[in-house]
Amino acid sequence: MTKQIEQFHQLVLQDSSLKEKLKQSGDRESFLNLAVELGKQNGYSFTYSEVKAYISQNLLAIAQQFL
Repeated sequence: MTKQIEQFHQLVLQDSSLKEKLKQSGDRESFLNLAVELGKQNGYSFTYSEVKAYISQNLLAIAQQFL
């Protein structure tokens, strides 16, 4: 997994317009495709599969904190 996704994630947390665009995606597939596109627009390079894996890994870490 690339550092690019982590860096983009931090950018999204700081940029309310990016956050709103992602919130407006209708479903998971749209969200993942939009994340890749917005990443490219902001100078990052990662794939749909990398975003999907990053999200899955972070959800697991969050869930483990509450077990």
